[in-house]
Amino acid sequence: MRGLVNRWRVFWKDFNSDEDWKFPELSPVKLQKSLDVSWSFIDHGEYVRAEWMWSRKPKLILGEGGLGYAVLIFVALLLLLVPKVGVFLTIGWCLTMLGAIARDVVRSIRWRREYEVSITRIMRSHWHLR
Repeated sequence: MRGLVNRWRVFWKDFNSDEDWKFPELSPVKLQKSLDVSWSFIDHGEYVRAEWMWSRKPKLILGEGGLGYAVLIFVALLLLLVPKVGVFLTIGWCLTMLGAIARDVVRSIRWRREYEVSITRIMRSHWHLR
């Protein structure tokens, strides 16, 4: 029980975190171009790690745009049409989607932290080796 409470506490902390991101959310190649930095003197291992981290970017359950949210609302409205149990189905659907969205937010924040650590290491190696 204590482990579940601790996991919930960490999840809630991550969900409510107010992050100040250091870099735009771009792939290492696009970030290099946007910052106009020559990374020819960087640690190659860190660059490979950053590329690997970028490839692990989590896919959001509702996607990037508003279409996923429109589908969520459309399904909720359709479930309301089911006689007698439609309200309960809609509440269940909305709670399930709320949990999925919260999970996506936390996964995204955790991934972004790890990715920024990798990019920060690249930038440090770049400035250190210049």
